[in-house]
Amino acid sequence: MSTDIVKKNKDVLDSLKPTGTVASLLKDLKSPEKFDKLLLILLDSSGSMADDMDRSTKIAVAWDVFHKKLLPNMSGWGYGIICFGGNAYWELYPTSSPNALNIRNPGASGGTSMGAALNLAWSCARTQAKEARFVLLSDGKPNDMPQDTILSMVAECNQIPIDTVGIGEKNTHSIWSSYDPEFLMKISSLTKGIFSEAFSVAKLSETIKKLSPAERPLLGKIN
Repeated sequence: MSTDIVKKNKDVLDSLKPTGTVASLLKDLKSPEKFDKLLLILLDSSGSMADDMDRSTKIAVAWDVFHKKLLPNMSGWGYGIICFGGNAYWELYPTSSPNALNIRNPGASGGTSMGAALNLAWSCARTQAKEARFVLLSDGKPNDMPQDTILSMVAECNQIPIDTVGIGEKNTHSIWSSYDPEFLMKISSLTKGIFSEAFSVAKLSETIKKLSPAERPLLGKIN
């Protein structure tokens, strides 16, 4: 076989090797990063999160707030973002990189798979962190599991604090929400977390800054 043919074959094989993002993803799947301190954000991405909030959408506002108020206040913690709409998925797999968060916000569609998002978060925390805390933001009620089922799961995993944030809407005439404040309060109460409500960009910004590691170092040890 000629040298040129051997070289061409080698070039083809090299081109098939995973590179860039694919290579990084495969590496993460093989050996996920471990964290002493981990903050997981659980962000509602249901269809109603595309509704207006101060001339933007609720999900776009939340994403912008993460960039401006969360990332600058991570204090060396690892962080990840789970979105839950029609299903629960990693929008940002847990990382310690300060520049990993995509500038573009995720889309909003489907239902509110809050139970699935919590299960995904607990599974990750148990395998990748020594201590963790969750921040759950939602504008609606879960529709993948009954609320009592979710509360029972929360009670069994109550060593990890869950701060909850209800996202509502405000216009010139009224303030209203479609989430269940009592339900979100119970999630936080069971885990020694705190419940907050945000009906404006300013209030959401203030809330996320207060829940960031720099201002709220609370963590729960993983059993």
